[in-house]
Amino acid sequence: MKKIIFLFVMLFVGQITFAKDKDLLLKEARQFALDKDYNAAIQSYKAYVKIAKNDDLKDVYFEFANCYYKNNDSKMAVKTLKKSIKRYGLTEEDLIYNKVLDSKLSDITIAELYNDFTRLRNKYVTYQEKN
Repeated sequence: MKKIIFLFVMLFVGQITFAKDKDLLLKEARQFALDKDYNAAIQSYKAYVKIAKNDDLKDVYFEFANCYYKNNDSKMAVKTLKKSIKRYGLTEEDLIYNKVLDSKLSDITIAELYNDFTRLRNKYVTYQEKN
């Protein structure tokens, strides 16, 4: 019985540590972005997205894409937002009316993905229906 209780305590502590590490990564990425160290921010966002994949990451993807855009890589910024459409159901309205995404990047993304937007959204809807 003691072994079972010990095991549950260790699992609980591990979960708390994992959550703190995850939160720390996001905080770190945001700080790098504020400091305009976009390369470091991009690396931190990549790591965060990998471990937080089951969370709703729409706003995080906006921040992530902004870092690419501000680092003069609009191609990767659009690609990042494209992933967000497929994974999290990002809508055109999300791109237009959000307060996080750079407005110029929003315009670029809508222009580049305009013809593919419905197809990308359908991938998200199909995935949601299967799960």
